[in-house]
Amino acid sequence: MKKFLPSLGKLLVAAIFVIACWMLYHKIRSYSLEEILDSILHIRSSQLLAAVLLVVLNYIVLVGYDWLAVRAIHRRLPLPRVALVSFTGCAVSYNLGALLGGTTVRYRLYSAWGFHPLDIVRLVLMLAVTFWIGALGLAGGVLLFANVHIPPELGIDPAHIRPLGGFLVALCVLYLALCSWARERPIMLFKKEFALPSLHLALAQTCVACADLLVAAACLYVLLPVHASLTFADFLPNYLFAQVAVVLTHVPGGVGVLEAILMHIVHGVDPRRLFGAILVFRVLYYLVPLLFSTVILFFYEFRLRNRSPEQIEQEKKATLLPGGKA
Repeated sequence: MKKFLPSLGKLLVAAIFVIACWMLYHKIRSYSLEEILDSILHIRSSQLLAAVLLVVLNYIVLVGYDWLAVRAIHRRLPLPRVALVSFTGCAVSYNLGALLGGTTVRYRLYSAWGFHPLDIVRLVLMLAVTFWIGALGLAGGVLLFANVHIPPELGIDPAHIRPLGGFLVALCVLYLALCSWARERPIMLFKKEFALPSLHLALAQTCVACADLLVAAACLYVLLPVHASLTFADFLPNYLFAQVAVVLTHVPGGVGVLEAILMHIVHGVDPRRLFGAILVFRVLYYLVPLLFSTVILFFYEFRLRNRSPEQIEQEKKATLLPGGKA
């Protein structure tokens, strides 16, 4: 049975992709190409500039994911290299998926810099933990403290919004408590050992992930029509739900999934304008960084292949922290 699981997983991802595309087609089939182009042209230059600046800010914030993960596994790396692997890894991951692209890029670069394969596995796991802790904490905080309108399509009873928010925040607090209690000692879970980061690193993880999601949501929000009757507080839960769905479905780039979900659950915005904003967002946030990362990886790969054996050995030693302490 196990040998069929990879194939079943690929079939499931393909099925989700087809369903998402069908839902999206069903939603926009009444729009003409001229209407879609018009919705894009209605986006003001000031909105585009704001979105570009937020994209740049977001990719700077994303460096925190890898920087904290490197520290959590008791390694060290110059900030320029952390920024390099973060930018290229995230750009490729967002377009091709974490398993197909992002993890491969990170394995290539980190292994070239002397990281042990087991360290890279731990590092990638820490990246995932950072995202989920931030997503849980931010979503829980929004539902618990903000007066937001939850679309009926999500199937959440209004009376359950604040209890759900409290539950999500409690999960985040539980993680922080475990990090404080474990004090970097491994804990047993499902008969396997898991090393937790220190409390200050865990707090930094939460802040970085929350900042990432907030800025990314703002990138899309600023592209929406200025007269839309939708506040950022109401838009944020919709964006978080869509991004979590993208991560869970493993569809490369979330193509079709992100668009279909946002088109179905976001209210208060002209659907044509919303679709145009999502298309521009995908170009600015996904495709342009992918283009830059491809060029960077091409030239850096050439540089890696021309290193001397002495340089390789020095880089391996340079990644170890003195005494193995973070």
